[in-house]
Amino acid sequence: MRKLLALLVIVLGISCNNTDNPVIAEAFHNKLYFSEVSAKIPAAISKEDSLLLMEQYVDEWILHQTLLNYAKKELSQKEQNFDSQIKQYKEQLLIDAYFKKISEKMAQFTVSKEELADFLNETTSDETPEYREMVKLNYIKLSNTSKVYKKIKELFFKEEDRVKNLQQLETLCADTIEYYLDSEHWFYTDFIERELPFSFSDKTTNNNDKLDFEEDGYRYLVFILDRKQQLQPKNILEDKKMAQLLLQQQKRAVFIANYQDSIVRKSLLNKSIIKFSVIF
Repeated sequence: MRKLLALLVIVLGISCNNTDNPVIAEAFHNKLYFSEVSAKIPAAISKEDSLLLMEQYVDEWILHQTLLNYAKKELSQKEQNFDSQIKQYKEQLLIDAYFKKISEKMAQFTVSKEELADFLNETTSDETPEYREMVKLNYIKLSNTSKVYKKIKELFFKEEDRVKNLQQLETLCADTIEYYLDSEHWFYTDFIERELPFSFSDKTTNNNDKLDFEEDGYRYLVFILDRKQQLQPKNILEDKKMAQLLLQQQKRAVFIANYQDSIVRKSLLNKSIIKFSVIF
């Protein structure tokens, strides 16, 4: 570790006084350049933290190159052929990026005062308890035939790299059906139970913060980040903020579903799509 840190200090010194782009690691005839590592380091951190992050990146790069070299040696050409999976993955990423583009403006999912009032009236009453259960959570709603389900689940439940994985997760999800990845907001559990098909009073839910289940042709991934009970009068500003977020997610999901139906119908009408009868 000390040797590597010393090397990085030297490299940092070189980079300040030289326009060259020095090599800071080599593995199996592949080279890692200083520019590649420095591009991964945030600007607003201390030199000590920068060096530690650089060391971590170099170690990960060396491990990756080593594993890649051994995999290429040990696997046959047939075992190394992932063309069909790569094609499916690229196609799904393209679709997801398109959905993200057409639904990224939150203004089109504006919630009216009337809609907000109706929602709050339905979820609160004179019997609403003074202490209400609250939860922070992330969730993803997928088709149960989603081709990116395994990759999404792997990233979604990987706590140690959660911040680093967030952008990749958003790219994979991209509102294919519905997702919520903000970790700052608290929600009343009764609000969430209106949107997701499970109950917080269920023993499985109480004992498990990582849920993966199927319901009505959809797969749900739920990560419960935190729980609490809070003394909370009904219909205060926080109620409205929580309700508005949920209703916006609901509108977005409906928009995506309707849009998919409309472009398929349009393509059928202009003969871009043709469906043939199948006789068994």
